[in-house]
Amino acid sequence: MNSRFRLAAADMDGTLLNQERKITKRTQEVIKQVIEQGVYFVPATGRAVNALPVELRSIKGVRYGIFSNGGTVYDLQEERTVYTNHFDPKRALELIRQLRPFDLMISVSQGGQSYGERIPMEHLDYYELDENTREIVRGSRKIVENIEDHIRENRDTIEKMTLIFRTMEERARVWDWLRQFEDIQYSSSLPKNIEISKRGCNKGTGLLHLAEILGVEKDEIIVFGDADNDREMFEQAGCSVAMANGLEEMKAMADYVTASNREDGVAKAMEKLILGKAV
Repeated sequence: MNSRFRLAAADMDGTLLNQERKITKRTQEVIKQVIEQGVYFVPATGRAVNALPVELRSIKGVRYGIFSNGGTVYDLQEERTVYTNHFDPKRALELIRQLRPFDLMISVSQGGQSYGERIPMEHLDYYELDENTREIVRGSRKIVENIEDHIRENRDTIEKMTLIFRTMEERARVWDWLRQFEDIQYSSSLPKNIEISKRGCNKGTGLLHLAEILGVEKDEIIVFGDADNDREMFEQAGCSVAMANGLEEMKAMADYVTASNREDGVAKAMEKLILGKAV
């Protein structure tokens, strides 16, 4: 293998997926070529396992995934979890009770599935979301009547919590309010959302645990991302690549800026930086 990289981890929404939330044929082919070079290709996403696109599931060699912002590392081939960093259900219930007075929609990821409540899901237009965010929410949540009742009945640990807001002002208010809690961390991957994880749970820690399992060193890791929840992943990689459509602060901290997700930016960067092709 000519490349120094042995593990390539890519965020999905806004990075690997285009504006239609699809992985193009070109990007699929480049992923296959990278895997043929002996590189582990790993989706690293805020989504739960159930929301992994079929385009990735169908590629032979895409074995591992980092899900729920590092809350779960999953072996797709053996269908088993290899690492978790989750909320205790009791702590999740406490946070949800405290968040209820705010103007927001709450969902949780549990057991590889995201859950949303029926009433806000049926009134999604209230939150005035852009089309991309609306379709991601609508396509990834399984509907339950009440989140708290669901958590009590299932008693499983919580991978992460996601908050959706009607206004950026309310989002900013909750962002500041969350600063008081020392046992959580939070970030954002989409407009009008906040994603809450247990302290120490992020894509960076998930990436490090997977690299340790695979015997991969930090300087052998290349990562791709666009948003705030990719920050720790950038910090833990030998090379970080930001999308042209990404946040300015992510582009500032990246080693390399590639084309946008509308222009097969991940594929172009992998061709140049992993496969050594002139692009």
